[in-house]
Order: sequence, then structure tokens, then C-alpha cells
Amino acid sequence: QIARCFRDEDLRADRQPEFTQVDLEMSFAGADAVMAVVEDVVAGAIQLGRGVEVARPFHRMSYAEAMSRFGSDKPDLRFGLELKDVTEAAGRSEMKVFLDIVRGGGCILGLRVPGAATFSRTEMDALTAVAQSFGAKGLAWIKSAQGTWSGQIAKFFPEAVRGELTQILGLEE
Repeated sequence: QIARCFRDEDLRADRQPEFTQVDLEMSFAGADAVMAVVEDVVAGAIQLGRGVEVARPFHRMSYAEAMSRFGSDKPDLRFGLELKDVTEAAGRSEMKVFLDIVRGGGCILGLRVPGAATFSRTEMDALTAVAQSFGAKGLAWIKSAQGTWSGQIAKFFPEAVRGELTQILGLEE
């Protein structure tokens, strides 16, 4: 059934007070059965409404995969900004913060942002402020341009580690 719903909870900035949902009545259905029915309904609605054939099966990823690749349980796959585990390589750097994290059993994740080599220091500082507003202690960044690394942490990485990080992160000019 298609049901009009009203939230009976406090309003939040990211939620509207009313919405429409599809209720499924299924007995003894597991997650795969529910997703298969929803996939059929969504693909059918798009076919009827737009005349577009949707490729199936839809891509599915586990919560653990979404969190490890994108840091979110609702990733936007259009951008391809995936987190990469650089803990091992960063543990061979000369950067005390990274070494302390690795020794403490933590992990260090890297993110390649195409085009970021053109960002100014002011723009990088603004991105750092955004990261801090979401709970990060800061951003440690480097730029790779014309075969040269620059940025606040570039000096802490020996050439061999730079090569490894370039490969892991897929850094480009």
C-alpha cells in the first residue's frame, strides 16, 4: 500500500514532517526478498513513468563496505571520492601524529580529490574548518603537481613512502 505519513517526533532540519511511503506486507521475508520486491517496484515505476529500462540487479553494498569506502552509510556514488586505508604507509612517515595513531592501533584514511591541486591555502583552510565542524581534529593534506608534493605535511614523507601513497591513493597530476 502507499501511505501518507506524518512524523510524530520533534522536527529536525534534515527531515520533513510528512512523507509518502510504500508499505510491504510480507510474511517471513528476509532482507534479500524485501530488496528484490522494492527493486521490482522501483524499476517498474521508472519504466511506466519515464519509459526507461533500469538495469538490474541494483548495486548493493553492505554497511561495512559503505563505511570503509565512503565514511557514510548513504554514499553518493556519482563522485567516486573513496577513502583509502593508508595506515601502513603513513606509519613509515616521519609525522609524529600519524606514528602515534598507528602505534595506538588506529587507522589513517586518505582521500584523493581530483583538481584540488589548484586550491589555495585559504580554500584548504576553509575545508579544514568544515571537517572540524563534523568532529575531525583537522585535515592533513598534500598536493601533487608536476611530480612535486607540496603542503603542510609533504616534508614528513620520504620518497619511497610518497611513491606508495601515490599508488594507493591513485594520485595524478
